[in-house]
Amino acid sequence: MKIGKLKDLFDISFKKIRQKELLDFFKLCIKYRSQLFDEDFFKINFLTPQRFFNFIQKFKDHIYFILLENEHKFAGFFYLYETKQAPRGFFDCKVTFCISRPYWGFGSYVIAKRGIKFLFEQMMVRKLTVEIVGENTYARRLIEKLDFNFEAVLQKECFKNGTAQNLYLFTKFNPAF
Repeated sequence: MKIGKLKDLFDISFKKIRQKELLDFFKLCIKYRSQLFDEDFFKINFLTPQRFFNFIQKFKDHIYFILLENEHKFAGFFYLYETKQAPRGFFDCKVTFCISRPYWGFGSYVIAKRGIKFLFEQMMVRKLTVEIVGENTYARRLIEKLDFNFEAVLQKECFKNGTAQNLYLFTKFNPAF
């Protein structure tokens, strides 16, 4: 599937989980599990349908779907975690974006940029942190293009495909704060 018109990328909305998108969400998590989750987290939360539904119920207030409005297409999701209070009613959090393959490239930039705007303006996020596992140069370039600042590298902090990987942290502050 290709994006037909560039304007299609700009009619994006972010919504809480609805029943009809659960199957697409589950398929996306299965497909990209090695990029999104460590294996233990995946086994605990996604290995069976019952575990998946328990995860959804527990974290439904932290998962948002990315939908292209004019085509009613599921373009991915983002998941907020490790949220903590910040001054003036704002909060700090980490985010994981998962964008469907047809929207990789220029589409992923636009979708992520809109997602960040949504988090800053609607969700009152003060500080947003993104973690990148290993030497994912595409993700790093995208994060840097979105004006995130490199914050730290945690040496051999996580495992991917049975190998210890570095974890890179990038942050961005809400300009309104």
